[in-house]
Amino acid sequence: MEKQLTAELRKVRGKEGILFRLADAAVGQPEGTVRRVLFPLVGEKTLRDLVAEAKANEKVFKARARTTLRSSCSGYYRQMLPPLLATLGFRCNNTAYRPVMGALALLERYADVDGKTRFYDASESVPMDGVVRKDWREAVVDERGRIECIPYELCVLVALRDAIRRRGIYVKGAARWGSPEDALPGDFEHARTVHYAAIRQPMDPQESITDLKRQMTVGLDRLSGALADGSAGGVKVTTRKGEPWITVPRLEKLPEPTGLQAL
Repeated sequence: MEKQLTAELRKVRGKEGILFRLADAAVGQPEGTVRRVLFPLVGEKTLRDLVAEAKANEKVFKARARTTLRSSCSGYYRQMLPPLLATLGFRCNNTAYRPVMGALALLERYADVDGKTRFYDASESVPMDGVVRKDWREAVVDERGRIECIPYELCVLVALRDAIRRRGIYVKGAARWGSPEDALPGDFEHARTVHYAAIRQPMDPQESITDLKRQMTVGLDRLSGALADGSAGGVKVTTRKGEPWITVPRLEKLPEPTGLQAL
């Protein structure tokens, strides 16, 4: 879809030349204002038209993405979803993720409903906040306020994945994605101070967050300075597919360990 839309953008006559002139002017006069440097080159109306077209194309892309995902989900994936969710026991100790648990219960109730049923019953309580993202609302809710099953199920799966990654929801009996409390020592609540001291962490979470921010800021400042003075060891900030990308040079071949031949 990205390649298709990119090809469509290139068909617009003169657009690449306009963007090139804007970029050239911005680089040539970085301290100038938009009204003084860019508007005389292209014109405010043309820029507004470009912005409007870009927004329209973004909306079209999102709509195509939703359509593609919906068609993929409506076949084989949707058939195996109910038994998969029924096999895994999801648990939640965090009130922030109750909407996701409610959505899973809704999917369970509709597991045996005819696959041709397109919308949930109007009497159903369908959790939306915390489950359906804003850019998916128009795909989930139609003009009459009805909630469509397939796109809603996709939103539930995305919300469930994110909740499991954050440990807001866990899988009963699982190792990696199990209850976060199972990883704590048995006497954690009674000896919390001792355990925090063992891992060298403060009791106040804000203090830990502040220290982490400080470390990240210092690290980024060091990288920025090294990139500026050329002492970054070949590390460069380039672009990849039009996005910023940090390039790291390949490491030199290490000498063979002295004990390898003996082994």
